[in-house]
Amino acid sequence: MNPIVHECEVAVIGGGPAGAAVARLLSLWGRDVVLVTAPSDPARNLAVSLPPSVAKLLAEIGLLDAVDAAGFIRSTGNTVWWGDKEPRSRAFAGGTAGYQVRHRDFDRVLLSGAEAAGAKVIRDATVREADVEREPARLTGDVDGVPFEVNAAMVLDASGRQGVVAKDRGLRVEADARTIALVGTWHSDGGWEVPDDSHTLVESFTDGWAWSVPVEPGLRYFTCMLDPRVSDPASGDLGERYVASLKRAACFGRLLHGATMDSDPWGCDASGYHAKSVAGDRFLLVGDAASSIDPLSSFGVKKALGSAWLAAIVSNTVLSDAALAEAARSIFEGHERQVYEAFRRQAAGFFDQVAADEEHAFWTGRAQRHEEFPGEPDIARFRDDPSVLAAFEALKASPSIRLVVTPQTEVIQSAVIGDRKIVLEDHLVTPSVPEGLRFLRGVDVRRVVDLAGEHDQVPDLFESYNQTCPPVPLPDFLGALSVLLAKDVLRNDAMC
Repeated sequence: MNPIVHECEVAVIGGGPAGAAVARLLSLWGRDVVLVTAPSDPARNLAVSLPPSVAKLLAEIGLLDAVDAAGFIRSTGNTVWWGDKEPRSRAFAGGTAGYQVRHRDFDRVLLSGAEAAGAKVIRDATVREADVEREPARLTGDVDGVPFEVNAAMVLDASGRQGVVAKDRGLRVEADARTIALVGTWHSDGGWEVPDDSHTLVESFTDGWAWSVPVEPGLRYFTCMLDPRVSDPASGDLGERYVASLKRAACFGRLLHGATMDSDPWGCDASGYHAKSVAGDRFLLVGDAASSIDPLSSFGVKKALGSAWLAAIVSNTVLSDAALAEAARSIFEGHERQVYEAFRRQAAGFFDQVAADEEHAFWTGRAQRHEEFPGEPDIARFRDDPSVLAAFEALKASPSIRLVVTPQTEVIQSAVIGDRKIVLEDHLVTPSVPEGLRFLRGVDVRRVVDLAGEHDQVPDLFESYNQTCPPVPLPDFLGALSVLLAKDVLRNDAMC
């Protein structure tokens, strides 16, 4: 049987949050996109908690209104029983609200958004091969035995844990700690005895941890996270192992007293991993195809959407400006590595808290820190830099300023993230900051340098900056100015 052939600019593998979001953005920007989704198992619909900060990304993708209209439970915070610490309930900052969603229902909203933007969707498809070495790249597979072929200038692998391109190319690196998730749904006619029934619940126990997300009034998902190599939940079938694990979570056990299991529990691999490389000449690994972070953070979907947003910008650049293609891929590589490493460190910190009291290998193995990815220096390091603090104090003590650019300061062009493309912008480079500076806490330091010599008082310089650039708070402006002085970009001759 001859395959059905599709020709496009971008082929996307996977219809989850990352795949749907990147397909929608590129379609909105005029790119020809074909998105291939895999068959789903109705019995394995996981619930996830989305933080309030995900709203900004949803708005950027143009789907915030659609998600708000979908009727998902709005969460006001978290209730946690962690280690030997006292239980705590914490509301989200500023009275904001997150979302409690069934993964498949959320995916459906985003996938509809991709179609509405013009992406062609091939549903319930199995990708047999992804050849990203040839030009154009080619996907081959079938839908219910009917073969298809997609030829594209770029392939975006957003197939999550399946990692079609990553596994085919041997790019996947598994984490040292293995984790399995045992998942079930429970119903309680009388509700749940918790401070706020919209909250995500989290509890640690001797050899694992558990979390719970509400999806309907009286209905919650309860999930146990275990290491199959060091835990022996119970003999018998998966259902018995699942219930035995929940009983070791004392608070969850009390919550579930009198509740009924709404469906048969199921299990899946939840181990962490990352890819050695997430970008090639004709492919990007997007979202969970690039790396999987520990569910403890509740930021998995937000990470996927952020990855999709940047992947759309990078793909749009590669397709339209060959001269910036390498720089665009480098930005994507650096971003994905830094995000993964940041969340890995965060999870290790949480595991440290329990490892101090629990000697079980589940906790001690996950608390260990490993060598970090190389990446760009973190601008946040300047906050505690003694030279920056000294420059700030000297600036406060100076009755006036006479700022001049130092001889060692150079202006170079470096690639940065623009609106829909990677662009070149001026960066300030000195021996103290060889990686270059452009923005510090939202302050355009290139513009500060341009204005610096025109004013002899800091308030006047601050006012002038805010009149010609998007306004910034005074503390952020003073911090950026202190960095410029400390790192020898500027010199204050009024103090000489």
